[in-house]
Amino acid sequence: MKKSLLLMAGVAVAFSASAIEVGFMDSEALGLAGKPTLDDMTPLASTENVEMFFYFGQETSAQNPDFNGFKQVIVNGEAIDIVQGIGGVTNGVCNLDDGPSTGGCMYLFKVKKDGYLIVPSKISSNKNFYVYEGLVGEAPQPVAYTLGMDLQSGDYPDVPSINYTLPADELGYVNREAADIDKYTFGGNTIAWPIRIQTGNAEAASGGNGTGALVFKVFAEAENYFCFATGSKMNTCGFIFVEGNTLPNVSVYAPERTPEEGDVIPAKTVVITGSATGGIDNIATDVKAAELDWNAPVYNVMGQKVSKNFKGIAIQNGAKFVVK
Repeated sequence: MKKSLLLMAGVAVAFSASAIEVGFMDSEALGLAGKPTLDDMTPLASTENVEMFFYFGQETSAQNPDFNGFKQVIVNGEAIDIVQGIGGVTNGVCNLDDGPSTGGCMYLFKVKKDGYLIVPSKISSNKNFYVYEGLVGEAPQPVAYTLGMDLQSGDYPDVPSINYTLPADELGYVNREAADIDKYTFGGNTIAWPIRIQTGNAEAASGGNGTGALVFKVFAEAENYFCFATGSKMNTCGFIFVEGNTLPNVSVYAPERTPEEGDVIPAKTVVITGSATGGIDNIATDVKAAELDWNAPVYNVMGQKVSKNFKGIAIQNGAKFVVK
């Protein structure tokens, strides 16, 4: 189901459905094509329970988180179209001993309820990514997050995607005493590059970029969370918020493509948390394909029309079925 954005004063204010709130920015209203310099704490997007800000002022530009054909984020069965987003010009600076420095390209989220934030991005496989709870200069704490991204690199043909979750302590912060912490830091004081974490190779070279997302738990009591990259400027189109304490099912999806030259590129789903179809409720029953009325359109969970040979979760006239 595509989300419609309600625009006000250049900020995208989105509605919620099934406890999912989509806060994607309107790059045109923000004037990002003109590479404006935004002030500290410029509002970028908001929903009922989350406000998003450009934390530290700097020059910006319009950037696209969708890459290599990935056009949607799927959250608990809801297909959400990725839109044009934003990027800055100043690299973030951080290590786990000293925390983040002021002035990098960072995104601050103020939350009113407990839940999970999903931040889509065209992720660089050779940059370091951080999420913090609190504010810069006020002893913020590094939050354990899940990162997932597509990877299409000739240098890593056996690595079609990257996915990992940082070890967490009982409060959800990065657990630097965890038995497997070296898998994520290689004995240093920084979170390693995604490609190095995925391959277990501290010397692995870049595998390029890929559409993906960071997923992390947030609490109303803490209120402030921010994310960023070091060695680069993290881009994003906004956020998706899922209220509650249940980890949402999150994927990114690229539909089938037919290039002007060459073979058809098949659809691809990269699961970040849970499963590609997890969280879909109200499934009526198991049916055989012949039992459906194919005179009416039948869709998959990504909103694509399917044919009579389809198997899996299908939607027809608002009802969901498992077609076997």
